[in-house]
Amino acid sequence: MALGAAVASLSAGPAAGQALAHGLAVASDPQPFGVDDLLWMEVRTSDAELAESMNVYASRAGVFLPLGEFSRVLDLAVGVFPTQKRAEGWILSPDRPLIIDLPARRATLAGREIAFSQDQAVLYDDDLYVRADLLERLLPVKIKTDRSAQVLTVTPTEALPFQQRLARERRRAQQVGATDEAALRIDTPYRLFTPPAFDVNIGGQMTRDGVDQARRYDVRAAGDLLGAGFEGYVGSDNKGQVNDLRVLFSRKDPDGHALGPLGGTRAGLGDVYSPSMPIGAAGVTGRGVFYSSAPLEALDLATPLDLRGELAVGEEVELYVNEILQAAQTSPDQGRYQFLNVPLAYGLNTIRLVFYGPQGQSREVVRRINFGAGQVEAGRLVVRMGAVQQGRTVFDVGDRVRQPGDGEPRMVLTADYGLSPSLTASIGVARFTPGDRQTRSLLTAGLRGAFGPVAAQIDAAVDDRGGRGVTVGAAARPLGVSVVARHSEYSGGFVDETRQPGVTTLALLTRATDLRADGQIPLRGGLGVPVSLNLRRQERVNGDRLTNAELRAAAPIGRFYVSSSALFEGEKSGGVSRKRWFGSTDLSTLVSSRVQVRGGASYQISPEWKVDAAYATADWRINDRNTLRLGVVRTMGPAPETSYQASHLWRAKRFDLAVNLSYDAEAREWRIGVQLGFGLRYDPFSYRYRLSRPGVANGGSAAINAWIDENGDGIRQPDEAALPKLVAETPGGPAETDMHGRAIAIGLGDNASARIRLNPEAVDDPFLVAGGASTVEIVPRPGRTAVIDYPMQRTAEVELTAKVVRDDAPARGLAALNVELVPRQSGAILKGRSDHAGVLYFEGVRRGVYDLRIDPAQASGLGLSLASPVTVVVTASGLVRGGDVLVRVKGKPSQ
Repeated sequence: MALGAAVASLSAGPAAGQALAHGLAVASDPQPFGVDDLLWMEVRTSDAELAESMNVYASRAGVFLPLGEFSRVLDLAVGVFPTQKRAEGWILSPDRPLIIDLPARRATLAGREIAFSQDQAVLYDDDLYVRADLLERLLPVKIKTDRSAQVLTVTPTEALPFQQRLARERRRAQQVGATDEAALRIDTPYRLFTPPAFDVNIGGQMTRDGVDQARRYDVRAAGDLLGAGFEGYVGSDNKGQVNDLRVLFSRKDPDGHALGPLGGTRAGLGDVYSPSMPIGAAGVTGRGVFYSSAPLEALDLATPLDLRGELAVGEEVELYVNEILQAAQTSPDQGRYQFLNVPLAYGLNTIRLVFYGPQGQSREVVRRINFGAGQVEAGRLVVRMGAVQQGRTVFDVGDRVRQPGDGEPRMVLTADYGLSPSLTASIGVARFTPGDRQTRSLLTAGLRGAFGPVAAQIDAAVDDRGGRGVTVGAAARPLGVSVVARHSEYSGGFVDETRQPGVTTLALLTRATDLRADGQIPLRGGLGVPVSLNLRRQERVNGDRLTNAELRAAAPIGRFYVSSSALFEGEKSGGVSRKRWFGSTDLSTLVSSRVQVRGGASYQISPEWKVDAAYATADWRINDRNTLRLGVVRTMGPAPETSYQASHLWRAKRFDLAVNLSYDAEAREWRIGVQLGFGLRYDPFSYRYRLSRPGVANGGSAAINAWIDENGDGIRQPDEAALPKLVAETPGGPAETDMHGRAIAIGLGDNASARIRLNPEAVDDPFLVAGGASTVEIVPRPGRTAVIDYPMQRTAEVELTAKVVRDDAPARGLAALNVELVPRQSGAILKGRSDHAGVLYFEGVRRGVYDLRIDPAQASGLGLSLASPVTVVVTASGLVRGGDVLVRVKGKPSQ
């Protein structure tokens, strides 16, 4: 981990040490996983799908499955009782009882006791989530998870009931199987104006000698304006004077209609970023315009991933790629964070940005990026373009250090065209001024393709100053390990900003080679140790050679989560060679359900071993609203320093208030910092502003409107009852509707899309069913609130009696009669089978009119027909009108 940066932060005051908080869970959430660890996994056997989607939480602590839902998928008789904190049932037969006692951390299976730790089973969302290794000990299955493909494969070790059910379903292949519904897209079209959302952060610091007094603030605003999304930012320096001012008008659409007839997936005007080229010009900030028709969540091998976004005063951010810490930023730069050229593995990558507030509060933003060959569909054209005045903002205010090239115009245009399903051509032009202050024009051309399991691409470039460059890249996944390699050659003073940020004339490259490998060392129970190896070698025009190698790994060891890295730096300059090894190790553990302890050190391994810095922190979640943090950092060297910190966070319903005290033992200096954060959001139901916790202007929000739709028209009437306790599961965490059937979910991010699941399990009335889709998808935008209507309708339990009638005998019950309820309007056909007494029973029948018919195959084979038509009417109130099902049989009736 970047401990040096974290040490500087901890000794500096309010933002102290938060880049170090990356253990199993933050203090505000003792669970071994959080909402952003959710993966909706397909559950499969080797030859069949068991469930299209199941909530699985995959964190650094392992893979956790919901025992109740998983048991239902496998047709096992195991139930979860959240209020009693236990699960009970039996496996395959009643003489193999299973009891799980969560408080005692003990399971009993057929009389055999199995002890487990507190990070192997936890209650969450009214289910018992059990880590995969423990689940394999309790159930007769083997579990394998593929996080990239989001597939969970189950291999039974004994014959299970679901296998018999699947066999029956195969025999009844003509029947229509039930499947989970697809997500319903809810559009939030751009408006001329929507009331904006605001995020406000105010902070101050007082010191013993009064030298480092500070007062800072930042304000963010976001909403729709003039048919586009508007984002504004105002930030101050430490004296409270305006130092940063930014504005942006943008539109995005993952379906490619951002600018209507002009298409595009994202476009912007104002303070934007120019696109990065595969070789040559890198992306930079500036005032100007930007347009792209490229997919929002996919990159090719030569297009670097640059992550930029808003970072509040006092916040820090860590970047994890596939659960391995890659970088950290301990203070905002012009109110933003920036991670350039983020290393990715070939295939699907989970990008996790963990934000830490001044006193331990945290939030996460998760993105999933597909990193591959970058092929474009045959005949399709993908364009990226930008024109900016680099390093300048629309309103250029405040004093800040100017970089070489600031103020110069930069224009970039790239185009990719699909030649065939496996081959794509690329071309690009640019006019830019790199750090050497020499403006140049650039032309690039390249090819991307897939050759079996290998993705490859080549790009060549020339500029008008005699520079030449070529870069070749390839990627594959041999034996499940992602390998990405790239080599570049340069001549004539060619400047490749994508390989050497902050380039100067004296540091030009002649060649550069990168090799990256990412994989997992598998452990029991679905656990794995993620390992990342990154090698880089560069040669400069002056003959200098630089070699870097970095190995990172993270894994749970007992009750601890350990993250470690080793870094080699080799340099040969002027005939002199220098080699150095560095390392860092961090660990965390839960002492109890409310106390988490972290510690770590950074050190030099060679030419001599020594510790550079060490730290320890303890977070105590006093209750759901109050958190206390204690910390100490010791830095070594010629002038050792020890810094102590005590922090308190109060998370109120509508704001966050943090107080921080730090003390430097050697200098005998103390600092006291205070920070207040809150949001202002517009309530679309009451049509007025309300105070909110921070985050409403950084990403999208959703307003849920739930009610009992008595007349079935999908429109909420004033006299229709509200639906409380409906839970909306969102990327920003769960939200529950209140007594008015209303809920607001914030923190949905600014990704290509966000899925929201509406879970009615906590609703008291068992006869209510969703009148629409239970999973919705929106395109979240900063400051914009999508309204989601969720009507529920009453259903009925329909009971009929099938009777066989003859002219010469009284009617009597008819067993094993297969019937179908066919809705007169749209809807699924309901199937039923009469019992030994002729009783037909249907559950969850929605409002409407149904015609009953005998299963056509049975009617034809046995000569059955209805003596008279049967109509079933289910009213809005759940009342049922129906009658007996009278059946005639050709010849002698048989039961």
